[in-house]
Amino acid sequence: MKLTYKTDSELISKYKKKASAPIFVELMGRYRLRLYSYILRMVKNEASAEDVYQEVWLKFARSLDNYKEEGKFSNYIFFIATNACYDFFRKNNKIAAMVKDEKDIEGKNRTMDNLNSNFPNPEQESISREENKDLTELIEKLPEKQKEVILLRGEGFTFKEISEMTDTSINSLLSRMRYAVDKIKKSFRFNGI
Repeated sequence: MKLTYKTDSELISKYKKKASAPIFVELMGRYRLRLYSYILRMVKNEASAEDVYQEVWLKFARSLDNYKEEGKFSNYIFFIATNACYDFFRKNNKIAAMVKDEKDIEGKNRTMDNLNSNFPNPEQESISREENKDLTELIEKLPEKQKEVILLRGEGFTFKEISEMTDTSINSLLSRMRYAVDKIKKSFRFNGI
């Protein structure tokens, strides 16, 4: 039985009235790729990302009775995800020594690159992969708050939405973004990229 609700609001409202696995699964399905990708970029390990992803949905399910629709659901679930990532870092005390799993991340990027064109240019693919790898490494080296802004903007959130999710002023977010972009540009120039 395939359920289809037009909005997240309808889904959540229906789930609050009658908790049912298919309704919850549909809600999770709407955010699976974006949310998991964001978490993976934060924690840098697939197994850990899967654990954090599951924790996000458990936290949401536990707090469902207190959930009030005051903004977009996507803001709310990404707010939970951001906090769950920080909880993961604190719990495992691994902020400075996050595990890299470049092969998996690089493999996913290669798959996405190949979907964009029927006639891939191997030389261009190689250059693009190297640039993506360099950019990913530079983003990883950013301070956590700057990395957070970069990754959430990369997910398509506005500064206003990020401000609401992180309880940070828009000016602070803009400043963090500017510093992050400046550091990345400086590194690209310094490395001759």
